[in-house]
Amino acid sequence: MGPFDRILLAIYSLFLTAVFALFSAIMIGWAAPVVFLRELFYPGRPEVFWPLMAVLILAGVRLFWASLGKKQEKYVALEDNNLGNVRIAIAAIQSLVEKVVTQITGVSDLKSRITQGPQGVNIHLNVVVSSDVGFPQLSGEIQLLVTEQVLAITGITVNSVRVFVENIAAKPVPVAASKQRVR
Repeated sequence: MGPFDRILLAIYSLFLTAVFALFSAIMIGWAAPVVFLRELFYPGRPEVFWPLMAVLILAGVRLFWASLGKKQEKYVALEDNNLGNVRIAIAAIQSLVEKVVTQITGVSDLKSRITQGPQGVNIHLNVVVSSDVGFPQLSGEIQLLVTEQVLAITGITVNSVRVFVENIAAKPVPVAASKQRVR
């Protein structure tokens, strides 16, 4: 659940708590909430009632939809044995992938996303590349290096490496400024 949904949930639950408190006060015989609710939701004032109901229904539907969202695992199992299990964080794999890819000549920026697959991980890379490199060759190099390094360092099989060229850098990356390749 993202920050927007958390804020929405806090406001929604606070509003519902206030409404239930008002109804509870009415049930025990306190008359002040009745006057307040009558003024707020008077049928002659639909400009308050219907927009409020629309917002509450939309917020409820959004929160319900967010609750059905697929929860992504934060760890990948490396080894399970009689002494226990060894896991590596998805964030650690993501950091490794970013270090490998940013050291490739021609890549000026990237965003990565790692998902756990049935027998390993799937890696999605959005890269910004220099205009002076061949994209097919560069993407093949990225896929090969990422697969090799993740397997060599973590022991985790990489099912797929998807490379999306998100943008082309305005200026080519100078050769002197490019970094050495990880091997």
